Amino acid sequence: MAQPFRHIFRALFALCGLASAARAQSSPVQGAEPFRLVWSSSAGCGDAQAFSSELKSRTALLRDADRDEHAITFIVETFREADRVHGQLTVRKPDGELSVREVPGASCEEVESAMTLIAALMVDPLAAGLTTERQPTRKVDKATSSSLASSAPPGWSLRIEHRLIAQGAVAPGLAWGQAGRLLVTRESRGWRPAFGLSAHFTEATSVAVQGSAELEWAAVQGSLCPLGVEFRGGWDLRGCAVIQLGSLRGSGFRTESAATKSILWSSAGAQLEARFQLWEPLWVGWEGSLTFPFTRERFYLQSGETLHRVPAWGVSSGVGLGLRFF
Repeated sequence: MAQPFRHIFRALFALCGLASAARAQSSPVQGAEPFRLVWSSSAGCGDAQAFSSELKSRTALLRDADRDEHAITFIVETFREADRVHGQLTVRKPDGELSVREVPGASCEEVESAMTLIAALMVDPLAAGLTTERQPTRKVDKATSSSLASSAPPGWSLRIEHRLIAQGAVAPGLAWGQAGRLLVTRESRGWRPAFGLSAHFTEATSVAVQGSAELEWAAVQGSLCPLGVEFRGGWDLRGCAVIQLGSLRGSGFRTESAATKSILWSSAGAQLEARFQLWEPLWVGWEGSLTFPFTRERFYLQSGETLHRVPAWGVSSGVGLGLRFF
């Protein structure tokens, strides 16, 4: 009886060893980097699940991120250019570091395989090629195409932003103010037209020997930006035509017969805007403009001394933060 039992025990030990090895192989490596995948393909290539599986097959140092866990983000985009497939891999690390890789190729399989290797090497310098043959990309039916289209960015987006502005023309020298703005943007590759509506408020003090005045400028500005270009790395640039309508009010003090005067403010000009996306949906923006007032009235004291006259042109510059809603 001892001999049969000895064989049984040996078989049990062997099974335990195989089970332990299987558990070790299936469990993620301790210290593996968590990651998330954002997938978009207008070229009809593969899917996110296949890309993620191939990525994890290249290195054991990557694992799927848990909910609300800080993780590295791989943003994968594929689209067609003439008879070739073009891929863009954007890697955003938890510390905010951003890198972009462009991968052209003859087919979806070639581009996607190259991007999985690049992504794996960024966290594991020893990552190797696939040990198994890559499955061919399946044809995308209408239902899959619809789901891919729905995951792509919408055609239009709504953004709000707040900026601190150094404004010229409304007072002697530059006056500090602020502006709040709504911006509707066309989200597409290449040209990105936009329309904006903003409210501006600026105040300054003009001082002279005979007295002083508080100058307050409030205006609504409409901007039409037919030219907008998106650059790699999160930058976009727009050229805009602007028109302003509001009022400029001067209130005298420290002078005899102090009075208050308001004039209608109207002007038009051009504006250049630049934005850099810090992370979705927050960005930092800059603007610079040149405007030409239609009225050139002046504010003066009782003695006839001019405190401020609206010049023929004025410049302004501003910087601020914005949020994208959709």
